Amino acid sequence: MNVLGTAIGLLIALGVMVFILLFGQSPQLRNGIIGKLHTFLTIHGPNTLFSTLKKVLGTKNWKRLAGCWQYCFNSRNPFLQLFFLFITGGSIVLFLKYALPHIPGIYLHSIHLYIIPTQIISLYVAYYIACSSNPGIITEENVQQFLDHYQYDGILYEPKECSTCQFQKPARSKHCSMCKACVGQLDHHCFWINQCVGVNNYRYFFLFLFTLVQFCAYGAYLCIQIYNAFIIEWGLDRAYMRDKATGNTVPLPYYKAMLHILQKDRIIGSIAILASVASFVVFLFCLYQLYLAGRGVTTNEAFKWELVEDSIDRGELWVEVDADADNGNNNSTKTTNRSKKGNNQKKPNTPSKRKIESLDEVENIYDRGFFYNLYDVFSPPQLLVNRSDNHHNINKKKNKNA
Repeated sequence: MNVLGTAIGLLIALGVMVFILLFGQSPQLRNGIIGKLHTFLTIHGPNTLFSTLKKVLGTKNWKRLAGCWQYCFNSRNPFLQLFFLFITGGSIVLFLKYALPHIPGIYLHSIHLYIIPTQIISLYVAYYIACSSNPGIITEENVQQFLDHYQYDGILYEPKECSTCQFQKPARSKHCSMCKACVGQLDHHCFWINQCVGVNNYRYFFLFLFTLVQFCAYGAYLCIQIYNAFIIEWGLDRAYMRDKATGNTVPLPYYKAMLHILQKDRIIGSIAILASVASFVVFLFCLYQLYLAGRGVTTNEAFKWELVEDSIDRGELWVEVDADADNGNNNSTKTTNRSKKGNNQKKPNTPSKRKIESLDEVENIYDRGFFYNLYDVFSPPQLLVNRSDNHHNINKKKNKNA
């Protein structure tokens, strides 16, 4: 029980730290204790550590350590991919060695002997596709297609040039310092797949998440059913215990039977716990991603909308509106600097500024309805991405131009 309690405590601590790192900069939390902890973990803590190490190690050794830090945390590397393969591969090997001999069993049919290899193959195929597919890298050759497809809303996105790629940034795109490229409709950079999640591989990212959730849930189900069979085989369903409160003899509770088996056979139980936790966490993350996608918002844009809402609350958001359009009874504010091709759109004759009082007054032009938004994610525009493009070619081209 002490080991289990320690493991649960570590998982809770890890979850709290991840929450602080992910949401510590949000307008609602950045001025409170969460924001202060985020600042400590990302700025003050590392700076203090680096300053101390620099004094202790010396300049030469410090530069070597800084180079390793740069490669590990500020550039694309396969560490988390290898860690994922190690965790899943190790769990599969342990399952095949210790759990598979109990299949078929009292509660498990022999058909699972055919489902298990299918599940394993499906997981790694989905992972390979997610890791190798082009996220939607924008190049000089296809940037105009992105500019034509994505309209500037004048709130989150306005025409401006990417200082690194040196071309006009299309709306909904973002330059990724890890991938060293602009990515269309960028959602976030995922370290688990070692690349960005964007317009072209969002569907494959969801495929990987779906596959991982059901893979872990299926593994947990098999382990629990094996434990249920142990209850019958070991006679624990007929066991009794003395109730300390009443002194009466009562049937052994189910959870105590499970804990007894866990003490005797920790491998299968550990796999079940790991698979259950992983399935639950990834399932929640998958639901969150579906929720954002259905709203027509990326993870990157969700944070931008929080900043917009914060600006509205402080009375700092003003937009230009066309005087002719403003005379009508429109429910939503229309900005004048929305365009499909940057600055080519003519300015209104009589522009005026209007203060935004509520987020309801701001229209998300990328939200076209829940189901259409999901359709757009799982069936993105095919002409936007040249499938021959990859990170190697992009970086090679940039180095050549330099």
